[in-house]
Amino acid sequence: MKFLIACGFYGLQPALWIGIIRSYLIHTNRLKKERGIFNSAIYDDFYEGRHFVRMGLIFGILASVVLGGFLSISLEWLIIYEGLLLVSLTLIPWWLLSITVAGIASVLTLSVPTIAEFKPITHWFHGLGINSTTVAPLNVLILFVVIILTTAVFVNINGGRFDSPTLVRNQRNNKTAVYKFNELTIFPFFLFVPGDWLHTSLPMMPLFQVNNHFYAMLLVPILIGLKFTVRRSVPRTLLKVMSHSIYLLAGVGVGLAIVGYFVPQLILPAIIVLLLGYYLILWLAKHRDGQQSFEYSEVMDGVRVIGIQPETSAAKMDLKVGDVILEVNGIPVTDEDAFYRALSTNSTYCRFKVRDRNDQLKITESAIFKNSPHEIGVKTYTQLSH
Repeated sequence: MKFLIACGFYGLQPALWIGIIRSYLIHTNRLKKERGIFNSAIYDDFYEGRHFVRMGLIFGILASVVLGGFLSISLEWLIIYEGLLLVSLTLIPWWLLSITVAGIASVLTLSVPTIAEFKPITHWFHGLGINSTTVAPLNVLILFVVIILTTAVFVNINGGRFDSPTLVRNQRNNKTAVYKFNELTIFPFFLFVPGDWLHTSLPMMPLFQVNNHFYAMLLVPILIGLKFTVRRSVPRTLLKVMSHSIYLLAGVGVGLAIVGYFVPQLILPAIIVLLLGYYLILWLAKHRDGQQSFEYSEVMDGVRVIGIQPETSAAKMDLKVGDVILEVNGIPVTDEDAFYRALSTNSTYCRFKVRDRNDQLKITESAIFKNSPHEIGVKTYTQLSH
């Protein structure tokens, strides 16, 4: 019964619903962008929402089962974290600060004893009826490592799976496609919050007493997400490499947590090191992407593929975004008109000669759905709406 009450309280928290709205807005903005470029969306389905729900459930169950019965967090951390979470979801819609929010909340929480003379903070908490509660600093570090680890899993599973292009201008003022990964989820983390403030203010909240200490049982909304633009690399490959680096960072965090168990003074520096390490990973990924000589730009000797619709003939062929179609049914093509004229020479079958991003030539072929070459599913620069 108490667990059901905690679940009901989780469903009432504004951060969850703002996260759902943000996910929906990301989806609608993507559809609008794709339709503006191609007159039709590449991905009609709401895969952002599907990932939001699926990953939220998986992370929530695993994190709560493994650590939920053992991990407690202070009410100060919870208030600071949820406040920053709401700000990041509402006032900073162009960037998801999941690890930053958790890192700042953790640093501020652990710094409270050293800034006890900073009256606005202490007066604010006391005005709410909140007195400082003792929670092992190691719990804050463990929670931060969990957020880093789940971010790595989220990016590894979902990053670069859907190549939705956005058009920009490069340094030479030429039109080029870039690919944005922009997704989030919020998962419920079963945690104990010491003190009876929550129960006193919200009598329906479950309250436990252990060794004369009171604990409220909460499902805390934890934000996981990332927005990252890939300009030159293969999106899936670059984001996979990034996720592996974040896995490594989480491993370092586990090691620091073990050290912090014996040397608590190192816990706050460890959180700062992990936060800086995360931004170093992002910078290295962006730098690695910028060092690539390839660009998803227009070409003169063929037709550049910048999007492939799922469940079409193109999706069943060995085509990748960035490929250049040189010949269709043995006929050289350099623009949209030539591309579709060549497709029309065979109403049920097509054969492409393609140059990939590594300048290697390949031949790929497929039947055409519904005897319609215009439904082949290849999106190119020559199909842009005017």
